[in-house]
Amino acid sequence: MTGSALRTLVTIGLGLGLAFAASSGRAQPAASGRPVTVCTAEARPDRLQDLSPEGDLVLTSLGPARLAGIRLPEGPPHRDQALAWLRDRAGEPSLVQDTGHADRWGRKSVRIRSVGTMPSLDWSHSLIEAGLAITDAGLDAPFCQRELLALEATARERHLGLWADDRYKPMDVNQPERLRDRIGNFILVEGRVRSIGERKQRTYLNFGGHWAEDFTIIIPRNTWKQMSDRGMGAEALRGQRIRARGVLQPWQGTAFSIVVPDMIERLEGGRLPR
Repeated sequence: MTGSALRTLVTIGLGLGLAFAASSGRAQPAASGRPVTVCTAEARPDRLQDLSPEGDLVLTSLGPARLAGIRLPEGPPHRDQALAWLRDRAGEPSLVQDTGHADRWGRKSVRIRSVGTMPSLDWSHSLIEAGLAITDAGLDAPFCQRELLALEATARERHLGLWADDRYKPMDVNQPERLRDRIGNFILVEGRVRSIGERKQRTYLNFGGHWAEDFTIIIPRNTWKQMSDRGMGAEALRGQRIRARGVLQPWQGTAFSIVVPDMIERLEGGRLPR
């Protein structure tokens, strides 16, 4: 399985504060009495000290961390290029927004912006724009950077970085043998939703008529409710071509789970309403 999720240790050393604008987030109490969301939490000064042997960032003040909403390529040469880009940022005055999430290894999920340049440099945006990272909306809930999907689409259309490599391009769900070869990897798939099975605890998007061979997307109840509230329910998706992303697993053919609505994009008729 692709365990190439970013770990990021970063060092904060600049006396500025900044909030990264984002579209949504869970409200949390603030000292002022006004709600502060995960997506608009205050950013604090820090600097990148180094990368760990696994390729994670090392920040001086915050400790272990990973860049929110993205994952690095699986292997060379694209992973090496992404790590080189990050190493070039070492020592730059930066603002780090701790989104409040930590994974099982204790790595904080962060957004980082270099402030020693004009304009300031958003690290996640820059890696995605250069084709040196893939958007993974499922790493954090809520997903605060929907603009990454548009930036990624542009890089993909221009065949930049990893998007020039066939193993990263979206896969057709009607190629079960190719899908089985990618089990355990984070992939993008494209296909038409043939049927939808809504159950009490989860919903299944089916892409074929042979349950033991075809691809399926599994959606937990809470995520399906969020999607339905956004206009992404059964009526909006049935019969539509979509692009989805996740870690592929063997399950009655192949499948992956969607835990954040932004892990699915509709390819026909424009973007779904928010």
